[in-house]
Amino acid sequence: MNGKWAIITGASSGIGKALAFEFAAGGFNVVLIARNKTALAEVATECSRRSGVEAEIVATDLSDPNALDGFISRLSSDSRRYEVLVNNAGFGIHGDFASTDIEQNLRLLNVQLAAALKLTRAVLPTMIARRSGHVLNVASVYSFSPVPFQSVYAACKAFLLSFSSALGNELKGTGVRVTVFCPGTTQTEFRSRARIGQKRTSSGMTAEAAARVAYLETLRGKHIVVPGLINRLFVFLAQLLPDSTVAGLVRFINRQRGQSHS
Repeated sequence: MNGKWAIITGASSGIGKALAFEFAAGGFNVVLIARNKTALAEVATECSRRSGVEAEIVATDLSDPNALDGFISRLSSDSRRYEVLVNNAGFGIHGDFASTDIEQNLRLLNVQLAAALKLTRAVLPTMIARRSGHVLNVASVYSFSPVPFQSVYAACKAFLLSFSSALGNELKGTGVRVTVFCPGTTQTEFRSRARIGQKRTSSGMTAEAAARVAYLETLRGKHIVVPGLINRLFVFLAQLLPDSTVAGLVRFINRQRGQSHS
């Protein structure tokens, strides 16, 4: 893996941080992108200490539409071999859409979608020319279902799933593979940041376990990855039932889990 690089967004915490450690342990040098410069620097230092790889940080707020412009313009003239792109950055908004802040929702679109599209478009041409590369889009089991009180977040994840499937088809025969990772509840700071109440904060897979699955399946070239039996059962039902039924089911499940909403 010497000389190969992985770009990882949202790498300062949660699954993104765990993915940074996974790719570093696999011998990839890493470019870590997130808003929190201090936390990002700690992750980069740990990657280098543990795995002896190079680690660069790009501290920027991906909710700003112009945040990545400088980095992306550098990519076109960069001699590094960017072998992996991980689009992981995101945050949640909890509440009925009519009461949520529209600017915050638009910032969510920038972080989860615009940044992913810009970075993917920036790295694909050289990956295709080299006939080698992986794009990992971190989505969610919510990619498969409408989610009341997290409507925009879930819609972003559905976009990532659809985009990944179409892109994967376009890239057949090029040597570039697209993986979309769809975890369920994960033990990260995501829910507290989104002000989502929950009875048991220890429920779900650890970020480290989720990242391990995502890392291995990405390098294997698997397209859709849903970790865990319960998550796969949820996806099966979500694909089987009408959207209106699934929305009601998700609302009921989340209420039983102690998530605060009407």
